[in-house]
Amino acid sequence: MTKAMTMEINRLSDALGAEVIGLDLTTDLDSATAGAIAEAIREHLFLVIRDQHVEPGIHQKFCMQFGEIQAQRVGSEIESEEFSGMMFVGNAREDGMLQNGEMWFHSDQCYFEKPNAFTSLHAIIVTKSGGHTRFSNCRAAYDALSDEMKERVASLKGVNYYDYASANETIKTTARAANTHHYAHPLARTHPNTGHKSLYLNRLMTDEIAGMETAESELLLKTLFDHVESDEFVYEHTWRVGDLSIWDNRCVLHARTDFDPAEPRLLRRFCVIGDVPF
Repeated sequence: MTKAMTMEINRLSDALGAEVIGLDLTTDLDSATAGAIAEAIREHLFLVIRDQHVEPGIHQKFCMQFGEIQAQRVGSEIESEEFSGMMFVGNAREDGMLQNGEMWFHSDQCYFEKPNAFTSLHAIIVTKSGGHTRFSNCRAAYDALSDEMKERVASLKGVNYYDYASANETIKTTARAANTHHYAHPLARTHPNTGHKSLYLNRLMTDEIAGMETAESELLLKTLFDHVESDEFVYEHTWRVGDLSIWDNRCVLHARTDFDPAEPRLLRRFCVIGDVPF
């Protein structure tokens, strides 16, 4: 029998984000609670459910409320054999992705035709300082553009590449391999559920604007990168053990601050399959 739950949802910043207190994901969610969580994500874009010390199966089941789990599709990612789509981020496991270092703002797997719709991280081991995750509200960033800039980006596509040094997945290579994953998506995409427009580009992976001269492309991208990373659109999350987060990749970018590589850090990740941006 499903048990109704009482939970508290608190806004985390003016930019985006909310925390959920009092929810127990080890108990099946009733329809009203599940609906409230989905609505909170639509409103706040990033959600963190506190104090969830859960096993992988429960984490996976929670993510499946939002769609099908995305299986591994990048060569550097090591997927669990037991739970489809389960991966780890951090240096506390040999199979952890993105083990150390700062990461620029990006959107997960934007270099495929269908980027991830949602990403979820569960904090298992956190650092004493640093290793925070910064989130940018690309919906608000789009709304803040001038009418002239909105018109300018309306028909443009950014080409996103995944090409990183094998020794460090946070550092781009200077020359691309022939089989580099890449895909062009609209600089301003429309959310398939809400109809809201968001900027859809990022400093880490968007290398050029399709069909535009290099100098003009670089100048426009820099302008838009600086804009979407402005403090007014950004919330910086300091992880606590037991935080289980989920965010909407279609309108949120994320980045990581640097931390001492001698400190262990480990987060479990699941992603949800997305759609073709339009």
